[in-house]
Amino acid sequence: MVGAVLAAAAAFWVLRAYRRAGGGAAGARPALAACVAVILVGLGVYLFIGRPELPGASYAERFEALRTRDPTTFTVEETVVIWTEAARQHPTDPVPRLYLGNALMQMERPQEAARAYDAALQRDPQLAAAMLGLGRALVVIEGGPITPEALRLFEQAGALMNDPAPWIYQAVAAMEQGREADARRFWGEALTRMSPDDPRIEMARRMSTGG
Repeated sequence: MVGAVLAAAAAFWVLRAYRRAGGGAAGARPALAACVAVILVGLGVYLFIGRPELPGASYAERFEALRTRDPTTFTVEETVVIWTEAARQHPTDPVPRLYLGNALMQMERPQEAARAYDAALQRDPQLAAAMLGLGRALVVIEGGPITPEALRLFEQAGALMNDPAPWIYQAVAAMEQGREADARRFWGEALTRMSPDDPRIEMARRMSTGG
């Protein structure tokens, strides 16, 4: 897109010079039309054979190369490509959209992640991991206190999954609102769901007892 804009600017610069040199407007129109056509064709070819996530080869070749590699060697950008393609190939499956949202959150692209999580929930309204992911994305997007919409998602996720994270977010929201008793209860719920080696366990124990 940047290349197309620069090419368009160059075309107008050439046209201006042409007209200042005495060329007529009627004669200039075909030249300008040719410039625009070249720009559009170039952009169309790029969109057809290339993807910005994996520069340097045709999209089909690069995607096929990724499919034959060990997934543990993928970069986050390559993971986004894999799950984007999986979502395209399986339009009714929420799982690729869930994992796409997770990868986009890793890339600090919360708006796009929120759209991916929302798409997953449209396909499975009871997918707790997508509720949790969407709530987290909204917290990052808002950049402030946990909003009622995000809190509702954490409450729903907490009722459906045995993960301490939704309860931690509920505890934080209660602390932000000055509801100390609720905050201690939510920290206690999170504590019961933590594994013995969870690095948050000591904090949760202190917060649940008010210590």
